[in-house]
Amino acid sequence: MTVFITRSEYTEKRLIEFSKELSKSQKLKNMAYVINDVAFNKRSGYNYGYEYGYD
Repeated sequence: MTVFITRSEYTEKRLIEFSKELSKSQKLKNMAYVINDVAFNKRSGYNYGYEYGYD
């Protein structure tokens, strides 16, 4: 398995395109991406974590 680790807002898009071409040409199979440092907007409705409410 090949894992590409990228960082949001830092990894150049041309490197992502290059990895996609390697996949299309079947030079690399079973690829995965890890995208680090992604900023989530709290309005999006997705929230992972734990919240505790006390009365």
